[in-house]
Amino acid sequence: MLTDWWPHLPAFLVLLAFLWLPGLALLWAFGQRGGRILLTAPAFSVAVVGVTGVVLDLVGVPYGALSQVLAALVLAALAWLVGRLVPRGGHVPGSHAAGTEPGGREAHDDGGRRWLFPAGAAAGLAVGAVLLLRRLTSVIGVPEAMAQRWDNIFHLNAIRYVVETGSGSTLTLNRMVSPDSAIALYPAAWHQLASLVVPLTGDSVLVAHNLTLLAVAGLVWPASCIFLARCLVGPSAVAAVLAGTAAAGFSVFPLGLMAWGPLFPNILALAIAPVSLGLLVRLLGPGVTADRTEATPDAAGRVRLAASLVVTLGALFVSQPNAFLALLVVAVPVAATAWWLGLRAAAGARRRGPALVLVAVAALAVAAWLLLWNVLTTSFVWEPSTTLARAVGEALLFGANGREDVPWVLVLLTGAGIYAAVARRRLRWLVLAHLVLVYLYAVAAAGEESPARQWLVGGWYTDSYRLAATLPLTAVPLIALGAAHVVGGLAAGLESLATFAGRPRAGRAGLPVAALVLLALAVPYSQVDSLTQATRWGKQYYAWEGPESIVDRDEYELLQELDELTEPGDVIAVNPWNGGSLAYAVADRAVTQYHVEQPATELRALDPDLHAIAAGIGGAVPGSPACAAAEELDVQWVLDFGTQFIIPEARQARDYSGINAVDPQAAPGLALVGQEGEAALYEVVGCDGP
Repeated sequence: MLTDWWPHLPAFLVLLAFLWLPGLALLWAFGQRGGRILLTAPAFSVAVVGVTGVVLDLVGVPYGALSQVLAALVLAALAWLVGRLVPRGGHVPGSHAAGTEPGGREAHDDGGRRWLFPAGAAAGLAVGAVLLLRRLTSVIGVPEAMAQRWDNIFHLNAIRYVVETGSGSTLTLNRMVSPDSAIALYPAAWHQLASLVVPLTGDSVLVAHNLTLLAVAGLVWPASCIFLARCLVGPSAVAAVLAGTAAAGFSVFPLGLMAWGPLFPNILALAIAPVSLGLLVRLLGPGVTADRTEATPDAAGRVRLAASLVVTLGALFVSQPNAFLALLVVAVPVAATAWWLGLRAAAGARRRGPALVLVAVAALAVAAWLLLWNVLTTSFVWEPSTTLARAVGEALLFGANGREDVPWVLVLLTGAGIYAAVARRRLRWLVLAHLVLVYLYAVAAAGEESPARQWLVGGWYTDSYRLAATLPLTAVPLIALGAAHVVGGLAAGLESLATFAGRPRAGRAGLPVAALVLLALAVPYSQVDSLTQATRWGKQYYAWEGPESIVDRDEYELLQELDELTEPGDVIAVNPWNGGSLAYAVADRAVTQYHVEQPATELRALDPDLHAIAAGIGGAVPGSPACAAAEELDVQWVLDFGTQFIIPEARQARDYSGINAVDPQAAPGLALVGQEGEAALYEVVGCDGP
């Protein structure tokens, strides 16, 4: 199976360059140094890509690889100028955090060997990437496979739209389905990234899309997790390796969103969300982290951190604002902790001015938080599907949405992390944040429909799958902390045992031995029997043949032949509910509809011309409503993909009765041009004059 992917390695490497190099250039130009920028660069690259798409669209410059490179250079130059204006920054003297693990030994103590954390980060990224890429390629199968789910029709066509129109703006991407809208918002970063490598894949949108998934879910996600672990736990090599490993151990993310929706923009946003959380923690200072090397930033340092945080928040918005909502949730306990520590310090020093400022800041922050939360909520409702007790248990065991694949090693390490966080005090907010995400999942999965439920989880469309995918955001750093705590405790025990045995020098090996033992257990057992069900579900939805397939193998073969059977610029009448719309993504042919509408929408009310074609083109004659509509929409072809719909037994079978399972004997207005199995392409001939 891997041999099918090797020919696309050059395109994959180019995609990785677009994910890392713009961010590295931006950070370097702004004055950021150190190995951490290698872990955070993709979040900044996504911001660069998103801003580039909006600006180029506004000035009328086509979006593509060359314009993206040039725009990244311009933005790096601007970052350099801003970096020269803002002081370098540092930390408040004497503000370094201190403390030890509850076990009595610093689990992240490197003994002065600064190379340990970079080595651990590299190892963690390698482990996580290998595990994730192996799992993802197993689920996808072949490079040209597609997730046979509702949302994927839009995503694949949107990538083609960016390539063909040169418009990659979040402000206008939805013009693909609403061409008359001045502002047509839809997060475009995912589609922009995939569009950059379409020319390198033989013009295959499907391959480019899957390579983007491998890069984002397989490499960006574990890198972001390692950065967050560094910010919260400190320079612990053990924590870094376990953070990368844990990133590959959850069925709820990214696998869960591949089989639900599929929600690819959400995958991108959640993959970079840990970077935003890590920057927020650094901005708030050492009082909210267990990192003993962290120091309170001075005013200039806070300005630089705040600027970096704002950039990554922008990246979340051009990816998918759902992740920003998750960050808003987690920000409440961490910001409240930092605020309380600051207020207590001001009160203890009897400094009324700073205390009043903190009170005012709190009032403004609450108002801003409520405003953002209310703006980002929606009225869409998914009905509850389980009981409250079961939903809470599912979230705590990372087996959400009825999954039986519990990653027990990650559950146990999360428990250890919760214990360490509570004992250490500085990270108690992280425990609370994790429990709040568990609660929100339970509200979506089991809460009774009410205004309160809508307000709490409406921003996620009251969808428990989307909320389940947010759980690793807090679980990964808890796992990293738990691993560091367990290793510290084991090392202390081994040292005590060696001392008791009269061999104190042997006790020096306690820490590496304990670390190797934990890693040897955690890495394989995070995978064995824990992701089986999620993998099976994923493969089911990536299969060409299945009860819910949008496009089967015969239909895909016919789509690939359209560039020979039709001419560029031709318009094909399709039924989006059976996959016909993908003629645009696969063959670059214009279609009558680029995505499905809501099931309750009558085609007659949606578009009378479309209804005339969909119901009567087979028997059309010159002067008929169907011919008038075909002339108005410039339709020359009809694509018949039968009656297997995204929603089985849907009313859409009647809406498109004239182009579903066409009987040539009863459709003299259509002439068969090409066929693969039951899939057929017809030319509209009934409207030709005598």
